[in-house]
Amino acid sequence: MRQAIRKPRSLRAQVGMYAAVAVAATAPAFADEPDEPELRNETITVTDVTADTNPYGDPDAPYRAIRSASGLFTEDLLNTPKTITVITDETLHDLGAKSFRDLFRAQPGITLGTGEGGNAFGDRIFIRGFDARNDVYVDGVRDPGVGSRETFAVQQIEVLKGPSSAFGGRGTTGGAVSLVSKKPGKGDWGDVEFTLGSDATRRATLDVNHEVTDTFTVRVNAMTHNSEVAGRDEVFNDRWGVAAAAEWTPTDALTFGVDYYHLSSDYLPDWGHPYDTENNRPFAVNRDNFYGVLSRDYGETFADVYTANANWVISDKVEFDSILRYGQSKNAYTASAPERPDSVARTVSANGKRRDAVTDYWTNQSRFTFRFDTGTIGHTLVTGIELSREETLNRQRVFTECAELPCTGATSNPLLNLDRPDNSIPWGNDTEVTGRPVIKTETAALYALDTLTFSPQWEAFIGVRADTYSADVTGLTERDGSAAPDRSADSDFFNWHAGLVYKPVENASIYASYSSASNPPCEQLDAFALDYGGCDARITTMDPIDNTSFELGAKYNLGGHLDLTAAVFQITRDGVPISLGRGVAGTGEQEQEVTGVEFGIAGNITENWSLFGGLTLFETEVTDSTIASQIGEMFPNVSEESFTLTSRYQITDRLHLGGTAGYNSEKFGGTVAAGSTFVPDYWRVDFFGGYQLTDTMEVTFNVLNATDELYYDALYRSGTPFSYVAPGRSALVTLDIDF
Repeated sequence: MRQAIRKPRSLRAQVGMYAAVAVAATAPAFADEPDEPELRNETITVTDVTADTNPYGDPDAPYRAIRSASGLFTEDLLNTPKTITVITDETLHDLGAKSFRDLFRAQPGITLGTGEGGNAFGDRIFIRGFDARNDVYVDGVRDPGVGSRETFAVQQIEVLKGPSSAFGGRGTTGGAVSLVSKKPGKGDWGDVEFTLGSDATRRATLDVNHEVTDTFTVRVNAMTHNSEVAGRDEVFNDRWGVAAAAEWTPTDALTFGVDYYHLSSDYLPDWGHPYDTENNRPFAVNRDNFYGVLSRDYGETFADVYTANANWVISDKVEFDSILRYGQSKNAYTASAPERPDSVARTVSANGKRRDAVTDYWTNQSRFTFRFDTGTIGHTLVTGIELSREETLNRQRVFTECAELPCTGATSNPLLNLDRPDNSIPWGNDTEVTGRPVIKTETAALYALDTLTFSPQWEAFIGVRADTYSADVTGLTERDGSAAPDRSADSDFFNWHAGLVYKPVENASIYASYSSASNPPCEQLDAFALDYGGCDARITTMDPIDNTSFELGAKYNLGGHLDLTAAVFQITRDGVPISLGRGVAGTGEQEQEVTGVEFGIAGNITENWSLFGGLTLFETEVTDSTIASQIGEMFPNVSEESFTLTSRYQITDRLHLGGTAGYNSEKFGGTVAAGSTFVPDYWRVDFFGGYQLTDTMEVTFNVLNATDELYYDALYRSGTPFSYVAPGRSALVTLDIDF
């Protein structure tokens, strides 16, 4: 029974204790200011132009980032009143993370979600308990359209925790993720990597920078990847990509840049194991059992992104930045969901879930940065506009026959043997497009973000953003195939972020912040169902959902190269529309709350020992609901307890070894409140290392899921759920050559 497996709901009572421990741990260090370099607005001087160096990181601590790549954050991370986790390129390399999904299996406070019938299969994540699948940005620009992302052209990844609409606009209830692209640099250098591994893994990447003239530089990244998936029959993931960027600096004060990014993938979608509702667990079948139909199932994605940007340093007090982007992406698949298992007949239905969506978008962001004083108060004011238009053609597909096979329900769903599924069964025909619904959204926003410096000890941050958002849906059909009325929704919303920072010494800060976020109707472009944030006809006239957060935190830099962070937070959410059941005209509402504590570490303990990781503990609760049985329930799809620590030691000048240990607590199924189905908690352990063969050649290895732990990424919400099987043990060897 559920009561026997749920953890005691005692976190709220413990939050004060965790905060006290964090402050007590750092208090002795606050007593005496260490004799070390000044960290505020630290500048990095790159002396080795023959190698790729992270311009935002600490050259002496590969896991530590000093500042955000975003121009909206003008202070170093140490002095920013918000939890921001930065994953550097060195961290990505040591983790062996080649994709977005691989990476976020190992990040505390972030949970992987499922692609379902109501939302797209792809990079779905939850941050601090809330869905963030459309809160992903590239270089600060929203990347709409749920798909699958790669890391080959990424300099670092920044995770903003807590409501962030003052920085990113709509959504961002639990936070946002921004991928920072690799940019051209000075000098001529290059890097090529060749990876071989288990599960037929073959991967090669190229990173080349060329200084054509003193004022013009180019950089090209390329990748090709082919692999199967450890512990899973039939499943594969092949992809290739290229990213090319050029930068022209006609004067010291003026810079123009252009870049192009392409990624294509061809894969077999895998929706895991069926769920045994009688015993309330995933079915005890062979780990590698795959319940798809090879002659029917497929997955294809692509992304083409074109960007132009400009930076003009008008004076030492005024700076102008602008970015213009056009992008198009596709996410098309047919995936077999292992549903309606029969434990007596030992069969399972391979239910086809289908999508064929193309997203086009235009975005312009332009901003000024002003540095000035009013009396004794220093200001760094960032003010600007954002204009964007997004359009998603979300085509629907159906099947018309089952090729004389045993079928169930619709004729498109064959029955497979539960214990020995035959994936090679013939298929009768291709899919057919049956609908062409289009959702168009437009955003116009104005923002102002001001950092006020009162003294070396006191700073404040005040940021506001006003958005006008509209959504229009056409081409919908009813269940009987007839045309459905068009839908439209218009919203105006205002958000803020206010923070106060106290610096008892130069290398530490204590802060309090209050922030908000808004979820307007029709926010999610990949869905139409109410429970997925889609453009349901019942919510088009509703006000945006209001989200607010209070956070109290501390940041401390130890020895100049190790950052320790701690934060206590509470997020409240009001006016969440919920369905009262199929066929019911109206909607109900929920109020939700998340209370938690988070600790982080990044950098070097000693010259040779690097650490990166964190611990997140939070409690989710439906505090009020039209449906009384939901009150007091936790959220579905999230792990309330998660921990990750990566440790690397440079044994000699040429040899390093390391490992990662991570834990995630159980995740419950459900829609807007947790049900009784769940996938269990788990520990995962990885190992990595490397040896520098020559000054320009290194060989490294990764052993992922070293104990071959059987665990599940996520659980589908329905009454006949299925559970996503995470990859088993795999091993990779990489040869890295600099030139």
